Amino acid sequence: MRSTRPLVEAFRRVVARDAAAPLIVSPTRSCSAGEISDLARAVEGRLFEKAIEPEHVVALMAPNGAGFVAGLLGLRRRGVAALLIDHRTPPREVTRIVDRLGCGGVLRCPTAWPEGVDAFELETTATGEPRRSEAAVIKLSSGSTGMPRGIATGAEALIADDAQLSRSMDIDDTDRLLATVPFSHSYGLSSLVLPLVARGTVLVLPDSATPFDPLLAAIDCAATIFPTVPAYVAGLLRIGDPPPIPKSLRRIITAGAPLAAETAARFRERFDRSVHVFYGASECGGICYDREGGGAERGTVGEPVEGVTVRIEELDPDSPGEGGRVVVASPSVASGYFPESDDKLSGGRYRTDDLAVWHDGSLALVGRINDIINVKGRKVNPREVEKILAELPTVEEVRVLGIAGPRSDGQRVRAVIACRPGSLAADEVLGWCRGRLSDYKIPRSVVLVERIPRTDRGKVDVAALAQLRS
Repeated sequence: MRSTRPLVEAFRRVVARDAAAPLIVSPTRSCSAGEISDLARAVEGRLFEKAIEPEHVVALMAPNGAGFVAGLLGLRRRGVAALLIDHRTPPREVTRIVDRLGCGGVLRCPTAWPEGVDAFELETTATGEPRRSEAAVIKLSSGSTGMPRGIATGAEALIADDAQLSRSMDIDDTDRLLATVPFSHSYGLSSLVLPLVARGTVLVLPDSATPFDPLLAAIDCAATIFPTVPAYVAGLLRIGDPPPIPKSLRRIITAGAPLAAETAARFRERFDRSVHVFYGASECGGICYDREGGGAERGTVGEPVEGVTVRIEELDPDSPGEGGRVVVASPSVASGYFPESDDKLSGGRYRTDDLAVWHDGSLALVGRINDIINVKGRKVNPREVEKILAELPTVEEVRVLGIAGPRSDGQRVRAVIACRPGSLAADEVLGWCRGRLSDYKIPRSVVLVERIPRTDRGKVDVAALAQLRS
């Protein structure tokens, strides 16, 4: 085994410090550093037996827990690039991803707490020569065509991301991280898995998946940091009598999707806690972090993460929308897309599709380049319309998007508004917009819902928004 695998070497130091130290705990279970190390060695042996060679790409599918961490470390011990796929992905979609990215195999572990290597299933999949990659991890994304593609990230970039985030978020090795974000997602990898592997930070796992379980696990296991998503924060507010936030939790962080200002304010008023927002991307890890707290209420995502340079690239004078493109330079930027390259991600720089402006040193996201709506040649920034509609009484959340016009004559503006049933009518929405927005920016399609649809990752489900009937 080569000595140039930083993730493996970092975890070896964690084990040498105290092999018996619990690294993953729940109210009823625990797994030590030594136990994870033994599992990883056994996984490495299974890969060798199956003739999986260094630099092959192997998909890893496992729920949050010791199985995921041991699987990742076993793949890295063998020098294999780990393609992270959510364990709930349907079989046909897994086949499509594996074929597209040329994987040599799929490593599955169906349990969070494997008793031994027999809990791992390794299926070899390549019909020809598997693709090779020098990456440590390949994060799963999708291109503009919707085809699966990977984001090849080296171990050095992953460790740099962990170091930058821990300093910016003031998280040290004595903290305990409440682990509910999927490990296979970029947010979960950066905020949970890497602190464990690189520094031995303890992860607290809920025993089940009810809304109350994370808070109960935090109480039982003295969790101190809770990385979560806006959908969970909003869900707590919908509960009539939610449990109190555990005293041990000194910080609540949200990422993965925008946190509505109203949601952040209501959470602070009810629980006397400010939520810290975190902005990042699979291509580069952490970008900005709201150190003070309350950034969502001010409409910002915080200041650049330590070690990260963020600049706003002005658009062409005739380009629509407010703000410019966010461009990120950092040691944590991925090496490139896989298998095809793209100039957006190269040379330690990532040119995002996000539009933003600076507000007193903090970044405020104002839209995305590919979200701009083209209404008969005139451009509409959805964030501008959302801001106006959010000021309407009874509106809890709003998303604006472009949909095809009825006569194939370009796009029209759709507003999907979450509110209490019967509290708002489409005519009221249109009346509110008149005098506040130019005519071409006024929504021609208004859909009222109880809740904005979201994906499993907590992101707004844009496809579902487009399919709703007004």
